[in-house]
Amino acid sequence: EEGGGALVDSKYRIEVLRRLAKDAELVIVGTDPDAEGEKIAWDLKVLLRPCAKDVKRAEFHEVTKRAVVQALRQLRDVDERLVEAQIVRRVEDRWNGFSLSRKLWDHFRDYSLSAGRVQSPVLGWIIRRAEEGKERKIVAVIDELSLTIEGLTSREPTLEISLLERRSEKQTPPPPYTTNALLRDANSILKLSVDKTMQLAQDLFENGLITYHRTDSTRVSERGLAVAKEYLKEDFTPRTWEVEGAHEAIRPTRPLDRANLVRLIEEGVIALSAEVTPSHLSLYDLVFRRFMASQCPPVNVVREVYRVRADGVEAVEVRVVKVEGRAHQLYKYMLPPVKPPLPQGTRRVKARILRLPKEPPYTQSDVVELMKERGIGRPSTYATIIQKLFLRGYVEESRGRLKPTEKGIRVYSYLNQHYGRFISEERTRQLEEKMDMIEKGLLSYQEALNEIYHEVRSRILPLEEHVPAEATPEW
Repeated sequence: EEGGGALVDSKYRIEVLRRLAKDAELVIVGTDPDAEGEKIAWDLKVLLRPCAKDVKRAEFHEVTKRAVVQALRQLRDVDERLVEAQIVRRVEDRWNGFSLSRKLWDHFRDYSLSAGRVQSPVLGWIIRRAEEGKERKIVAVIDELSLTIEGLTSREPTLEISLLERRSEKQTPPPPYTTNALLRDANSILKLSVDKTMQLAQDLFENGLITYHRTDSTRVSERGLAVAKEYLKEDFTPRTWEVEGAHEAIRPTRPLDRANLVRLIEEGVIALSAEVTPSHLSLYDLVFRRFMASQCPPVNVVREVYRVRADGVEAVEVRVVKVEGRAHQLYKYMLPPVKPPLPQGTRRVKARILRLPKEPPYTQSDVVELMKERGIGRPSTYATIIQKLFLRGYVEESRGRLKPTEKGIRVYSYLNQHYGRFISEERTRQLEEKMDMIEKGLLSYQEALNEIYHEVRSRILPLEEHVPAEATPEW
């Protein structure tokens, strides 16, 4: 299926590949370095096997000459464990998703509806958060002091401010980006949707500017350390973050900041396969700064803790008043914004009184963080899940916050009432754990498929329409 939604028959492409394979001693498949890419490599191997003398897999995590040459020197067979896990994931998505979607069609007479093992629990989170947001809290915003106090109602309060503690400490910068962390920052800092962020990251990867962007690893390779060392010079403090793993964090492929990258592109020194827009450059800049900061020495942070009293209300204010270190210069988002110290003593101020939700609706980045934290979804599906909720009309966005529609609430209510087990995050997390076990060779994929089949067969599908429940399919 291509951009316009029209189905495209791949028969012609396969025939062309087979003709080319007949004339080759070796066919090398270089699909994406993840489970989805491994499954595509396996599909191609199966399709080309009758024509090709040999089919091997090349795995590279950045589109650079160095990485591609290294991959060609380390050709391997397709990892069938990864393929088996991906088969289980795809089959379960269809059995569960198609079965529940049909229930929705029959009940609502609306064939645009869909359900899924990840999309449905995520919709539930958004609905519950919207309900929680109906409860309000009163806060006083004192702009002249950059101070917010919950529960204070006076518009001209007299504050009593006292310093409780002043502490100086060293803080290690955060690791390089994983997919969920990149989506979070791009949404909150650059105001990009998760779908747009993944499109931009895909372009940057294909242009050879960043490493593969669908990853949950923070590991930095030897090449990554060399890139950081060349840029940071005396500030270089090497950190690999994770010791082992085939995957790597998201990082730049060259020691080029945004300004130097733009200059070299304009001079023709770096040739790109597609146009790079300001949005591409902003995302690249974020990746670059976060990665370089991760290889810097710890920063010196000075925090002050204050007690603030007014009209019977007491609050504790902790603020960062000073930060020193190159990591913070590169990536200021590693800490709360630096604020000036509060004036001690008694002070009369003006305040804005606001009624705000106790729990604000989720942002797209909040939802991605929840998926990561609760173990449902994968780097390759975070953006897809949220995009699907928009496409189905289950959620809408207002001022950067996600709100469920009436349609979304009705659909989730029906699914939760009748098929709650199948849309629970616990079941989804257990399935992800099983797929990880299959990848490690600890669980047979046939066993997992049979278990899922019988569960879906006995609890979702009506008995009279299908084979007897005791029947077991052949895999």
